Amino acid sequence: MLKNLSVSWKTAIGCFAFLLLGAGWGIAAQAQALPAGGSSFETAVAIQAGTYQGQIAPEADSYYKVAVKSGQEMNAKGGFSVADGENTYSWGNLYLYGGNQEERDNVYGSGGALGAYLSGSAQNLYIRLVNDQTDETLTYNLEIALQNRFDAGSQTDAGESFEGALPIGLGSYTGYLSGVSVMQTPFGNDFKDYYKISVQKGITYEFILTPSTGDEGQLTLFNANRETIDEKSSANAGSLVNLSLAPAANTDIFLAIGTGYKSGIFTYKLEVKSTGAQAKFYACNGTRCDAMGNFLSLEDCQRTTAKNCYQAADCGNVCGSVPERCIKDSDCPADYPTCVTGKCVSVPPGPMCTKNSDCPANNTCENGKCVEGPNPPPDTCTDECTADKTKCFDNFNYNKCGDYNKDSCPEWSSAVYCGEGNKCEGGKCVKAVGCQCSEWQGTECGSSGCSPEMMAETRTCAPAACDVETACQEDLSCEILPPLPPLPPASDTGFGWAVLLGGFAAWGWLVGLYLFLWLLLYVYLAICLQVLAKKTSTPNGWLAWIPIANIFLMISVAKKPLWWFLLLLIPLVNIVIGVILWMAIAEIRGRENWVGILIIVPVLGLGIPGYLAFSDNKNGEKTAPTPPYAPTGTAAANKPTVGYKHPCKYCGELIPPDSVACPFCEKTNPLGPFRCPKCHEPIEKEWKVCAKCNQNLRIICPFCGKVTFFGDHCEDCGKRLLVTCPNCEQEQPPIGDNCIKCGKPLKPKKA
Repeated sequence: MLKNLSVSWKTAIGCFAFLLLGAGWGIAAQAQALPAGGSSFETAVAIQAGTYQGQIAPEADSYYKVAVKSGQEMNAKGGFSVADGENTYSWGNLYLYGGNQEERDNVYGSGGALGAYLSGSAQNLYIRLVNDQTDETLTYNLEIALQNRFDAGSQTDAGESFEGALPIGLGSYTGYLSGVSVMQTPFGNDFKDYYKISVQKGITYEFILTPSTGDEGQLTLFNANRETIDEKSSANAGSLVNLSLAPAANTDIFLAIGTGYKSGIFTYKLEVKSTGAQAKFYACNGTRCDAMGNFLSLEDCQRTTAKNCYQAADCGNVCGSVPERCIKDSDCPADYPTCVTGKCVSVPPGPMCTKNSDCPANNTCENGKCVEGPNPPPDTCTDECTADKTKCFDNFNYNKCGDYNKDSCPEWSSAVYCGEGNKCEGGKCVKAVGCQCSEWQGTECGSSGCSPEMMAETRTCAPAACDVETACQEDLSCEILPPLPPLPPASDTGFGWAVLLGGFAAWGWLVGLYLFLWLLLYVYLAICLQVLAKKTSTPNGWLAWIPIANIFLMISVAKKPLWWFLLLLIPLVNIVIGVILWMAIAEIRGRENWVGILIIVPVLGLGIPGYLAFSDNKNGEKTAPTPPYAPTGTAAANKPTVGYKHPCKYCGELIPPDSVACPFCEKTNPLGPFRCPKCHEPIEKEWKVCAKCNQNLRIICPFCGKVTFFGDHCEDCGKRLLVTCPNCEQEQPPIGDNCIKCGKPLKPKKA
């Protein structure tokens, strides 16, 4: 017993120590060292999600890759410290790269969390660890976590195109998208979600998008031809987006979901509702019978889920023992001996049928078999074709046989495009060689020689005219409406005079409104021109109220010759001259001359005269620039003068207060405090990092290779601390690996 007690105490002490060591970056027992990394993206070493801890040698640069599935979110965080455990704020860098090998985020020093990344495709994401020290071994900590963000309860992402659209039916679904911050920082590559929905004629559907609190969403509805039907965005942050549709035929439609600016992952809820009566359907999932959701009909369930659906909650006890699909009766067990339309059913063998007229007298067609029953009513339709058969509509489109109008008789579908690079032969789509035509596009009902109930359609072929490029095809949108009933004959009660007088009154009101607005505009422009004349010291400002004379006044305000009036009489030329006049007035009023160009912008141009007339430049009217400082050359000019000359912060010589460069040591920014090259806040030479943005203020000079204070110039070689991008030639301080303008890698030019 004492032995057991001793073991218990040892166990308790061990657990307590284990908990203490687990604080901070994670439980030490779970952390592991990273394997040796690759030297580039191509040689990156694969690692799994988990916690890693170890040491990285001086000047080491290691690449790793993490495989993520479509619809998975990756989160990573990490940092560095010196070998003795002391935290640092500038040593070491941790980078995150997307599948396209573009940098997404980075942290340095003691580090922190990298931005979340939601993947819209199966790909590799890259982690890069860099020790930028030449003689210090750093200790790193790295945590990588993967979280499933699958759309609509699937095991993948909804896809970012029509081809990858995720099929769904009626119900409520949750989905996720990559956000993009206002600084254009993406949080992954999943920016759109596409869904495919089968809809039925005569039923109204409603689509409701609910974004997460504080976010904005966008919902776009497309028809089967991928043409936009409707589009709507959130009116404000968090507001719902509603679209509705009443299809004219049984078809498929697409929904696309997007988001506005969002820092992080955008979560949304999509609801698909309808006015039709719905029922709950079930389908076999192995040996289980699982609920598939609410659908309008058995066919709707099977078309959406691609499974055999049942209304019974036990799936008719067929799961596990009865094949979900069959080809012939021998595929079925004894209890369900007959294969009907791909399913094993319990009806006795009998004549096969698709409708009542296929059965003998006193028999009814049920589940594809003729069974005894009352005399069926005569069918009111005839078969146009054999179900599931296909035929070529033309060289690049085909028709498929099926019951599309739900009248129990199969008929040919409308033309279905074989797709780019394919053609139709023998009812099947095969690879095209030579001539290739695009999909038919409707233009207008009854045009190009088509009858009123036919749609004129066109397409393009390459080589040109290698096949028919125009055709007339049936279209439900070309339905001819019955004529309106004729108006009742006019009576002799004076109704015609009332209509006539009412028409005159309406026209009179419109003319009066036009004259009032014109007069209001004339008064506004006259006041503006008179004020401009006063503020530019142009005489006879009262001419602004007199037609034609006010044009001469405007030319005088612009300080142009009066004969320019003749140019204003020439069509088109008068527009250019008018813009030049207002550009000149804008310059005289101390504004940029491009403000005058806005006079030709509709609506906005009306405000330009008022802006130039009533807004005053806080610095007064534009004056001639002050000439640059030029030294007098006398000895007295070198003596310090209070309030005039100031010492250069580099060489100490006295220089004028507006100096951009010191005339003695030739260094730029000789006056004022040192400023951070990243956030431009004042800094001091004794600081190691910027107090505002944490920028490292001790860097290696790109010219002499020595450690120097990150000011304007190197303390050793004196050269200005700027590098030039080899791609766009933008000069910039070396605060990162990539150019601040084009985003491409920087390679500092050596002196």
